[in-house]
Amino acid sequence: MMTTLNLWFFPIAASAVHGLFLALVLWFKKGNHQANRLFALLLLSLSLHLLDYSLNISGLILAFPHLMFSSYPLLFVMGPLFYLYVRSYLRQEVKQGWRTLLHFGLAILVFLSMLPFYLQSAEYKIAFLEAVAIDTFQTIPTEQFIIMFLQIAQFLFYAVAAYRLIVQQEEVVVQFRSNGNIPKIKWLKQSTIAFGAFTLFYGLMTIILVIQNQYHVETDYVVVLLLALLIFVIGYVALSQPNLFTEGLKKGRHQTQLTPSSASSLQIKLERLMAEEKPFLQEELKINDLAQLLELPVHHLSELLNNELHTNFADFINTYRIETAKQLLIDPKRQTDKILTIAFDSGFSNKGTFNRVFKQLTGQTPSGWRSEWGGEVNI
Repeated sequence: MMTTLNLWFFPIAASAVHGLFLALVLWFKKGNHQANRLFALLLLSLSLHLLDYSLNISGLILAFPHLMFSSYPLLFVMGPLFYLYVRSYLRQEVKQGWRTLLHFGLAILVFLSMLPFYLQSAEYKIAFLEAVAIDTFQTIPTEQFIIMFLQIAQFLFYAVAAYRLIVQQEEVVVQFRSNGNIPKIKWLKQSTIAFGAFTLFYGLMTIILVIQNQYHVETDYVVVLLLALLIFVIGYVALSQPNLFTEGLKKGRHQTQLTPSSASSLQIKLERLMAEEKPFLQEELKINDLAQLLELPVHHLSELLNNELHTNFADFINTYRIETAKQLLIDPKRQTDKILTIAFDSGFSNKGTFNRVFKQLTGQTPSGWRSEWGGEVNI
């Protein structure tokens, strides 16, 4: 394997250096501290992967054999970091703990699986690379395809999760137009769509490789160049719209004119409405619908939820739905009802969301709750 600085090397290496610089700037940037640092870590992992790739295609990796395949575990931190960045930007605190660490479980497993190779000598790694290069990289080991498909599946999972989170919060935060929330939501949505589109393209290219059962380096270059282009686009956005990285979404009291007394009366009115009319049982209930029932401007209801109840619309509604579900699950008359029926009767539109929210708020699954506090479980 010879050292050859081809035309592909320069844009990929340049984007890697550019990404490292952006990561450094974002890490120390004032404002929106946690979100910026998560995004900086995302850029760092992406840049290190591109740097590793540029060393491999140029043959320079022979001078640094211990860097060989060093970025493989980083491929599995990008999806979780992007999702956590979206959460933090939306003012949903990302806490340090084992639950957050679980997002990086796949990356840890990949690192452990690669550890025997990492511990090999430089001579072994060089010999390995030269052996692989004998067939000019025309075939790809099965293990490589497994890693690629795992990465694609993880990317898609977190892209969908991030997009759903954005849509869930969008109807609330866009009400605060004076604080520039609309461009920020637009930035999050466009970033997530771009992330998802890249993943689909990457998946398509991988499927083509599987069908052809032959490695084409040009396909690899196209995928990596898209990642390189992504870094330059992020750099452009950071320069042209620095406010996107200065602060996340605002939800402060100064955004509307609710006085403490009016907020208190509105809270009483809201609680009475929820208890008597139970609008949360409507599957498609929107914040606009609830505001109309209260005869309130939407932004007043949003402020009431954010400032007085310290929650958002989705969480507020789901709390009532779960309390209803808890009672239905242990109701002696409903013991023969399926869990799905209970979910629908509580206002949820599907069982998956119901199970996720129920466990999030109670620490138990619906069937576990029924088993402990009610009777038999009927799935």
